[in-house]
Amino acid sequence: MRIAILETIVMPAGHEVEFDRILVEELKRQGHSPVFFVPKKFPFKIDYHCDVEYLEGGEAISYAGASRLKRLWLSLQREKRRIAWYDSAFQKAVSKKCDAIIVPTNSWRAMRSIHHSKIKNSPVPVLYMFHGIMPKDRKRFCDGVQSLKPYDNIQLGALGLQTDFPELTDCPCFHAIMGPVYVPYDLPITPEFHVHRPLRLGFFGQYRREKNLDFFLQSFKKAQFQYPVELIVQGATTTQEDSDDFERLHKEYADQKNIHFAHKNLLGIEWQKAIMDIDVMLLPYGAERYRYQPSAMLFTAIGYYKPVLQSPEMNPEILQEFTIGEAVQLDSIDVFSKQLETFVNTFKDKEETYKQGLIGANEKYGQDKLIQHIIQILSTNRS
Repeated sequence: MRIAILETIVMPAGHEVEFDRILVEELKRQGHSPVFFVPKKFPFKIDYHCDVEYLEGGEAISYAGASRLKRLWLSLQREKRRIAWYDSAFQKAVSKKCDAIIVPTNSWRAMRSIHHSKIKNSPVPVLYMFHGIMPKDRKRFCDGVQSLKPYDNIQLGALGLQTDFPELTDCPCFHAIMGPVYVPYDLPITPEFHVHRPLRLGFFGQYRREKNLDFFLQSFKKAQFQYPVELIVQGATTTQEDSDDFERLHKEYADQKNIHFAHKNLLGIEWQKAIMDIDVMLLPYGAERYRYQPSAMLFTAIGYYKPVLQSPEMNPEILQEFTIGEAVQLDSIDVFSKQLETFVNTFKDKEETYKQGLIGANEKYGQDKLIQHIIQILSTNRS
């Protein structure tokens, strides 16, 4: 099949970039031909090595650095353009430019745009993917799915570990989809650990204050380790507020010789090398949404065979099934620092347990299974 990936989200880095790469690489591996449908002048962050078709309707919109008021205005512009992009994709489908379309990352607003676009009557299957459904959005999401039942080629998938949607059992257009691991494409990977001395703990990805970095740094500084440890902190920021906060932390801990900061985007081989060069992934995120949305960094840790130290909110179903690390309480700095000490001081004793857990998790959440499920959805004729 020639499968279009309809991408309109502009990010400096992050899971959208890597998720698209999963789609491209695994579709190719399974014998399909991916092609991007994107707005004109779309700023690709990496070269996906596949065909590109440009959509009418205006350029993509970035929220980077925008004030709250400007974001509101931009969101209104984006909604208008989204409908135009969908109309343009519909025309390409009519012209037989593709056999199916995947829209990789969406919010509930996409369903509203579908109703206002010609794409609802697409001649080819269109799969919209939603990365986790928060409780506050659940009714709105389910109502949106119900409203799209009449359109035979519109499919909607909830990507994540929360797969129980009894209110949608009568909706053949709805699918619960398991999230995939993220793997290094340009570097060899094996389940074997090559532990450094000092032990390297890594905090990576898009930086937001909800990720509890300040709390973790205080706990790390307080902890008494029996094994030498160093901490690598990388953060990509999209708002001035988050950028200022990251720089504040950098200055505050500048005197700590075993803490190294990098305020920058990492992409491609640079990103892969940075993750491969640590021993443990730190995920002390405290936001409730991580119970419902698949954490790209957790699935990166799994794909790179890196044990995790994480908050209890972080996709708890995985640790319940696979011992890929430890969940720690975030009640206080004293409590967390003691748990951090225990994790580091017993790490060597638990290496084999963590390794076997990571092997099991990689098998369950493999990228091949994601694409097989997507192809099954796109091949189902609902008419």
